[in-house]
Amino acid sequence: MEAIEQAIRNALAKADARNPAIRQKIYESAWGAHERSLAANGALEESQRDDRREMLKAAITRIEDEVQATGAITPPPAPEPVAEPREPMFVANPARQHGVDERIEPSIDMDPPEVEGPALASEEPRSDNYRLGKTRRKVRRDAERRKASGFSKALILLALLAVAIGLFWVVASGIIKPVPNMGASNTTSAPASSNSQEPMKEGQMSATGNWIEVFNPADMSQVALEGRATATIAGDQLEKFVRIQSPEDADTISFKVGQGVLDQLAGKTAVFDIIAKTDDGKSSQIAVSCDFGSLGDCGRKRFDVSDASKEYLVQVQFPQGNAPAEGGVIKINSDVTQSGKSVNIIAIRAQVAN
Repeated sequence: MEAIEQAIRNALAKADARNPAIRQKIYESAWGAHERSLAANGALEESQRDDRREMLKAAITRIEDEVQATGAITPPPAPEPVAEPREPMFVANPARQHGVDERIEPSIDMDPPEVEGPALASEEPRSDNYRLGKTRRKVRRDAERRKASGFSKALILLALLAVAIGLFWVVASGIIKPVPNMGASNTTSAPASSNSQEPMKEGQMSATGNWIEVFNPADMSQVALEGRATATIAGDQLEKFVRIQSPEDADTISFKVGQGVLDQLAGKTAVFDIIAKTDDGKSSQIAVSCDFGSLGDCGRKRFDVSDASKEYLVQVQFPQGNAPAEGGVIKINSDVTQSGKSVNIIAIRAQVAN
């Protein structure tokens, strides 16, 4: 779990950690990767899976509290450098140097010097002992170097693994995906401040890309109900969403598309992105229709929604020369089978297509 927390911190350190939308995407990617890992590990009991989920929730909550308290994320500490062992220095014994300064001239009267057998014999083992000790030190030094080299390789592999996990989550979160060309629409609205914790206003550009905010669960005034349809706020601190439910085909939930949004999309090909999911272990087929007044509609489209948060795209070609006289709506039926299944709407946004 420490590796996952380090990977989350790495991803936040490389991104704009003060932006709540970016943090939410990184947390979602981390949670999704963790769930896939749990699903692939068949040896775990359900209680063990729940424990690991709680540990990940605690790590994410801890990081979120840190960002909200300090406005920044503390990157994981770098591994300490490994000090190389010093080689022992060999100092020659000056006492073993015989006859360096003194020279004895030969003489006829001089008796040959006596050579003591034991003294000469004792020099041999000294030389052998020195060579044996040196060999042992070399072997020990080589073994220490191999251990240090293996430890350094392990640290490098762990660092590369952490970087790979961080890059995977960054790519999966969509932070570094290519930004489409918005043309003149870039000048129609100012980007939201990265320090703001408030939801963006209607028609305001998102700081994470050239998306135009259409619906955010923080503003339920943009939701209207027809028939027996229901819409309630749900979720936790990390993710809020609106749980919608349509008992019958005519029971739809309408999400208002402001006139300011349609002004930016008029005469262009636009893509509406509905981010949705179902409750755990469930699925449903939704129906999506649109009414943009003088700009037309989008027909009726169906999407199969699973318990994983995904994006469902609706492309609309707005006619040239028409200006919106008022706002429009996007209508969603949560269950075309009329079984009363619910769907969680996380966000709706729009973008000019390339």
